[in-house]
Amino acid sequence: MREVFREVLVCYDVEDDKARKKLADRLKDLGLEPVQKSVMWGFLNEAEEREVPRIFKELLKSGADRAVVLRSDLASEGGAAGFGYGPGDFAPPKAHEIL
Repeated sequence: MREVFREVLVCYDVEDDKARKKLADRLKDLGLEPVQKSVMWGFLNEAEEREVPRIFKELLKSGADRAVVLRSDLASEGGAAGFGYGPGDFAPPKAHEIL
């Protein structure tokens, strides 16, 4: 069975403060949560995942800015190897809203 929501990690390095803020706000609107200053994490459906590169193209400057969206597995037990994060920091959502 195909998963409805996929866990993703979005990392970006954006020069312009205004563009960086807009990018963070748009990613939050998709339901992603900040993990670090320029790293967002969460679960997206297929359409939302396809929207991320479109947001990159709309807001970021070629040559100056960089961004990547990666599928991740931080929510699984042992999926995260890091420092400073607790066991529940990458927990999958209990439920998804359907509008």
